[in-house]
Amino acid sequence: MKKKENKKWVKLGLLISQERKNKDLKLREFAAQVGVSHVAISHIEKGRVEAKKDTLIKIANALNYDKDTLLAKASKLDDVVEDMLSEKSETAAVLFRSAAGLTDDQLKKITKQIKKMSDGNN
Repeated sequence: MKKKENKKWVKLGLLISQERKNKDLKLREFAAQVGVSHVAISHIEKGRVEAKKDTLIKIANALNYDKDTLLAKASKLDDVVEDMLSEKSETAAVLFRSAAGLTDDQLKKITKQIKKMSDGNN
């Protein structure tokens, strides 16, 4: 296990633990909702293991937390995002590189505009 990955897992685990506690969910109750053992949740919350993508999605759903945000914090991508990156790799790469220096407010404005454009295509 690399130190950088371990720090990321610990940070993610702390976030999950805090969100669970904010919702007054006990470890075993939460594990049952996610569909994994309480030991698995404990290891994830302590940053001892890297959670699988499908487990993170279940965790996000159980916490009513945005799955894309949780996946991003784990350096993972939703299947739809992975497919888009694969199918539109050149354009997506330019988009991400261009957006790298933007502020959160600027990114929110762009996201809002993209959603409007996307809704117009459906």
